[in-house]
Amino acid sequence: MTDQKKSRLAAIGAALVFASTIAVLLARQFNLGPERPAPDFRTFGPADAPVQIHEHTDFACPACRGAAGLLEEMMKVYGPGLRIHFKHYPLLNIHPWSLHAAAYADCAGAQGKFKEYAALLFEGQQHWAEAKEEPKQFAEYAARLGLDLDALRVCANDPETLKTIKLEIAEADMKGVNATPTFFINGKRAVGSGQLLDQARKFDSMLRKAANK
Repeated sequence: MTDQKKSRLAAIGAALVFASTIAVLLARQFNLGPERPAPDFRTFGPADAPVQIHEHTDFACPACRGAAGLLEEMMKVYGPGLRIHFKHYPLLNIHPWSLHAAAYADCAGAQGKFKEYAALLFEGQQHWAEAKEEPKQFAEYAARLGLDLDALRVCANDPETLKTIKLEIAEADMKGVNATPTFFINGKRAVGSGQLLDQARKFDSMLRKAANK
């Protein structure tokens, strides 16, 4: 093995150790136990659906916007055969407003409008994701949906709201998530829409097996 290859392997090994250490520290910070389920307003489809998709996503991620549309189409095709669990994984180091977007979406969910607010965030992503100060779109979307803006702002800035999202980040880190969107389909990992589509080719077979039990 050449010295260059040895150096690369050493660097990769060091990076893995660092990532593992960070995950452990996050686990200690949040006292992680079993993974917490997504709240009801972030789950779509029957609880007993044969295909369970856990989606880790970021509202400021262009690939996540595309994946959201893909999942909508899958829900139309497979209907009650699918259940989607929406989990936040804002990439805090590159998307300055993704944590706040997640908080506003969850607080819209508390007012019964998570899905609609999430759709607006993805639709208008290019207008708010790189804003220099809190994006005006967060309030505009609330107005379009008839939400109580004052209550929404209080909720979105509540430390407990932000802690819940950061806890989901820590849980995802412990599962090895490091990119968005990442999916776990009946426990099997898929990164990006391409791998999701690869797994989707097996959905018909999975649903048939479930029907024959």
